[in-house]
Amino acid sequence: MPRMTPEDISALSAQLGFPIPDDEATRFRDLTDYMFDTVDRFDAIARERARTPVTRDPGRAPTAEEDPLHAILRIVDVTEPGARGTLEGLRIVMKDNIPVAGIPMTMGSDVLTDYVPSDDAELTRRVLDAGGRIVATTNMEAFAFSGGGETSGHERVENPFDRARTASGSSTGSAVALWYDGIDLAWGTDTGGSCRIPASWSGVIGLKPTHGLVPFTGIPTSDWRFDHAGPLARRVEIMARGMDAVVPPVVHDDADPLTPVRIERGSYVEAVAAASVDLSGVRIGLVRQGFAPADAPDAPEGSRETAAAVRAAADRFAALGAELVEIDLPVLAEGGDVMFAAMLESATSATLGWPNAYHWLSESSPEFAGALARSIAERGNRLPPNFQAVLMVGTYLNRHRGGEVGARAHQLAEGMRAEVDAALQDVDVLMMPTTTHTPFLARPDLDGVDRSLRGWGMMHNVPLFNLTGHPAMSMPAADHDGLPVGVMAVAARHDDARLMTLARAYELAHGWALQDARFDWAQPTAFEGGR
Repeated sequence: MPRMTPEDISALSAQLGFPIPDDEATRFRDLTDYMFDTVDRFDAIARERARTPVTRDPGRAPTAEEDPLHAILRIVDVTEPGARGTLEGLRIVMKDNIPVAGIPMTMGSDVLTDYVPSDDAELTRRVLDAGGRIVATTNMEAFAFSGGGETSGHERVENPFDRARTASGSSTGSAVALWYDGIDLAWGTDTGGSCRIPASWSGVIGLKPTHGLVPFTGIPTSDWRFDHAGPLARRVEIMARGMDAVVPPVVHDDADPLTPVRIERGSYVEAVAAASVDLSGVRIGLVRQGFAPADAPDAPEGSRETAAAVRAAADRFAALGAELVEIDLPVLAEGGDVMFAAMLESATSATLGWPNAYHWLSESSPEFAGALARSIAERGNRLPPNFQAVLMVGTYLNRHRGGEVGARAHQLAEGMRAEVDAALQDVDVLMMPTTTHTPFLARPDLDGVDRSLRGWGMMHNVPLFNLTGHPAMSMPAADHDGLPVGVMAVAARHDDARLMTLARAYELAHGWALQDARFDWAQPTAFEGGR
């Protein structure tokens, strides 16, 4: 690459706040040239040590008949030859931001149009090593930055229960694709609710596991402290198989990455198999603040009905023997602001490469960094307004507050974790609505700014648990007027099995809401044969 000239040194130093006079810039070039010599040697080393890329059949885009709800981006057929394990026989889909080597990845945008991962994410490797068969990559909100279901750079994913409504996001296609015959298990990501809220609006189960339990290694980050990958399914047993496949027997509690605690976990499949419909002794804390948005004077349509449906579902848990306790968790209302403030800087850092990526503790992809930079430079005008605003505000904050906002937000997260821990000392699980209202009608007549603004409005209850790392599950245990309503349960860190056994008890006793719904769209046949 070209070296810095004295003129570059004078101009850039002034921008950075330590202007170097022109008469010193030439001398200063000896220092910059020394550093560029290092970069040249590094480039040679990197070329010599470059990984051999994994190549696969890239698959193809689906036809309208194969994907009536626009949930799928590519139909693929990826397996690990000879692999046997927990996921054998299952057909699995992966969100379009989880790298599958050899398969084009767009992150739900029409900006990142020419990127093909050369290596699998660690999650992908574990899925394949456990005998899983990946049959598709799924549509999502562009760059995973909306819950509204209206910012994909591809087609809008339609809600299976009412195609005129959205299915939320950002793991939209992963949730909706589970309604296609033959798709058994989906993987998504959840940095601020993105597995749970589409699960809520799509009538499936969505789990945000304990932070760090499911590997995020190799997946593009927004903020590593909040990033989670998680499974979505229609049956608890399938979800448990997914978790057993990718979570090692001994895990680490990463509340402090420098001093992790080793924790041995049991089998999720065995825990679910042993689940009983008798919930005697289980204390469920109904979080008042989680129901409060329904009482706001400007609450969106379906808010009061959502709160009532979740309380009715809680009564059904009580009928199985659980004890319901009303509790307060004031920090719930603060979680979204703290998480979002932190992500303004960290997501900007990760996207613009300062460096790729901010607080990066896992595999980095130089190919992805280069492709993303080129794509934004060439097609940044196609980014949805919400993500354009994030990049601008994140850059502005970095220039004017120098990282102080993100650092303070991460500091606050530690105290918030302790408050959730304290609440869980008195009850076994917390319970509240996943989303604060029912799915809204798509509004293609709105401009991008208005669609972006309403894409965050249903997320009141979910971001706190990204901050604190507690496992949280959305269960399709309620409905209103033919639309699904998610019931969210939260457990202590590393007590993910408790959520699965609680869900299994309900599944055994009542089944899930709307599971026998009749749809106005024809089932695709491309994925027949799954279990």
